Amino acid sequence: MELPIPLRQGVERLLEKVPLPTLKQAAKTLSDRYRAELRDGRLHMAEEMAVKAYLATRLPATYAAVRASLDAVSEARPDYAPKTLLDVGAGPGTVLWAALDLWPDLEQAVLIEASAAVRRIGEALATEAMTARIAWLAGDVTIDLADLKPAELVTCAYVLDEIAPASLPKLIDRLWHLTDDTLLVVEPGTPAGWQRILAVRRHLIEAGAHVLAPCPHEAPCPLAAPDWCHFSRRVARSRLHRLAKDADVPWEDEKFIYVAASRHPAVHPPQARVIAPSKPGSGKVLLKLCEKDGSVDEKLFTKRDGEMFKTARRLDWGDALPE
Repeated sequence: MELPIPLRQGVERLLEKVPLPTLKQAAKTLSDRYRAELRDGRLHMAEEMAVKAYLATRLPATYAAVRASLDAVSEARPDYAPKTLLDVGAGPGTVLWAALDLWPDLEQAVLIEASAAVRRIGEALATEAMTARIAWLAGDVTIDLADLKPAELVTCAYVLDEIAPASLPKLIDRLWHLTDDTLLVVEPGTPAGWQRILAVRRHLIEAGAHVLAPCPHEAPCPLAAPDWCHFSRRVARSRLHRLAKDADVPWEDEKFIYVAASRHPAVHPPQARVIAPSKPGSGKVLLKLCEKDGSVDEKLFTKRDGEMFKTARRLDWGDALPE
């Protein structure tokens, strides 16, 4: 999954004169902060160079994860085409670009972002490429959501790892209150990210939300540590990306986890979802499935299963098994 062409071109323009050693150091610092999930009172991208490092090394991966999550929403609710978006902790507009790529008729977006450096670059990237009305607002996502208007799609991507756990329930309450239709929360696909998504999921179900994806049920998660639920998208690395990270491999796998909840039930609820890489063989494929009855199981599909085998063979990690 690649960045939309206008976004990719905008990023290239912003990065073309940045000295490589400076970019590499900023990328390392940013990566170290993300991996450590630091909560030291500082923003991960407070400075412009940190934002540019993010554009070079993280934007393609986070875009792919967000777009895959939105695709799952669209599969569950093919009737859904939001006209308004509220993105909390928006970064440089990653969700906005993904949402517009999927739903080009999006009319209005409000993006909340604490870092002035991020807002400046996000606005610069969006200025000439979008017709939607966009408002960028400064704000701390834990305290500055009181005066916002609800939106049909509310999103919070790669944000919760920067928030103290004690603040999470109040934040989710506020996000759900602001949601006219669907709320999407995306986190890194780590065991800690999975636990945060589980907490969000429980909270939303208790509030009466319908889970659209990835879960095909609203029962407690059937997985137990050391296993955990997450998904993956393979992302091509640009030449600058490889240089900035001293990487030899021309791609990377972005691991992520998400939950999408709605005030309306899924139109096409999945029978199950593939929660691990498929294991194909000669005339067979083994899938690890989270089932709609709340269980998890490995199922072997063979040629004897006819059309179901053909369907199963095409499924990948994260895909829904249709009814």
